[in-house]
Amino acid sequence: MKSDCDEAVSTVVALMLVLAILATCIAIYSATYVPGLKQQSEILHSEEVQYAFQRLSSDVDNLYSLRKPAQFSEPVPLGGGDILLSPVKSSGTIELAENRIGTLNITLSGGISHEIPINTTNITYTPSYSSWELQGYTYRNGVVWITKGAKRTPAALSLYTVRLGLDRENSTQNQWLKQMGTVIPEGNGNYTMRIVTMTPVAEKNFMSGSGTVKILLNAAETRHFYENVMTVTLDSQTLKDFPSPANLTLSTLSVEVSVE
Repeated sequence: MKSDCDEAVSTVVALMLVLAILATCIAIYSATYVPGLKQQSEILHSEEVQYAFQRLSSDVDNLYSLRKPAQFSEPVPLGGGDILLSPVKSSGTIELAENRIGTLNITLSGGISHEIPINTTNITYTPSYSSWELQGYTYRNGVVWITKGAKRTPAALSLYTVRLGLDRENSTQNQWLKQMGTVIPEGNGNYTMRIVTMTPVAEKNFMSGSGTVKILLNAAETRHFYENVMTVTLDSQTLKDFPSPANLTLSTLSVEVSVE
C-alpha cells in the first residue's frame, strides 16, 4: 500500500512539474516573443495594403488611358497581426471621397448650357494597430501616399519628397484633362469627345473591420448627342479646335467606385 501511495504522489508531482515548466515556457514566449512577432505580422500586413493600393493605382491608370468599359477588383485586408497564442487581429477602415478635378461646359446655339462635372475618387485606408505605428495609405490623382496622422509621404521610391508627390498629382490631373479635351472630327460637321469621371457609390463608400474587403471599379459608357454646339469649355479653357456651330457626341466613361 505504501509503495502504491508513493508512486501516485510521484506521478502527481511529476505532472505538476511538467505543467509548471509548460506554463513558464508559455509565459516567457508571451512576454518575450509575442510582442515582436505581432509587430512583424502587422508590418507585413501594412505591406500587403500598400501593394493593393499600388495595384489599384495601375487599374485606375488603365481606365483613364483606355477609356473603355471594364471592371477591376482589388482585395484589401483590413486587419492583421494574428499569430500563435495571440490570434486577435487589428482592424482598419476604407473610405471613399469624391474629388472634383474639372468641369465640362457645352453651350448650344440658343444659349442653353450643359454643365458636366468631372470627378475622381480619393481612397483612404486607416489602420488600428496594437503593436505597430498607425501607418495608413491614400490614393489620390494617380499617387499612393503613406500617411501617419497629418503627415504623409509618397509610397513610390521615385517620389522621395512631398513636393514631388504633389507635382506628380498635378501633372497626372492635367494629363487626364488634356486627354479628355481632345475633339475628334467624324465628318459632316460631327465631332466626338471622350471623358472619364469617377464617383463613389453613396451606400458603399465606407467599410470597417478586420476582414478582407474588395475595392470595385465598374466602368460603363454612356453617349449624349448635342446639336448646334457653339462652345465647349473644359475646366474654364475654351477648346479652340472645336468649330462652331457643330454637332457633338459626348462619350462618358462613368466609373463607379465601391467597397464590399
